Amino acid sequence: MPQDERVDPIQILARVGGIAYRSMDASRAFEVWVHLARQAGWDVAVLPANRNADDPTDLGAVMVEGIKYRIHYSPRVRRLLADDSTGHLAYRDALGYAAWAEPDISASGQD
Repeated sequence: MPQDERVDPIQILARVGGIAYRSMDASRAFEVWVHLARQAGWDVAVLPANRNADDPTDLGAVMVEGIKYRIHYSPRVRRLLADDSTGHLAYRDALGYAAWAEPDISASGQD
């Protein structure tokens, strides 16, 4: 795929999990994000486990063609939730979990 046609890494969302946090979904979301980025044509290298303990959404880091990205996981995407708690089926919007990338500006020397 020509480089100018690739979706930017920050636009890739790995929609994994529901509306409640589960650690196994977070681990899978990281893997899915890496897969989607590679499928989009990016050369992605997973960096050794170095989660940011100060950020509970941080899953780890990757290097995408010379730029370091932190992969995060939190409610990020709209989901349609079926609700029958009142005895009548109704649908409402809710935020579901997804993984996404954020450039690590501190690692790029562009501060």
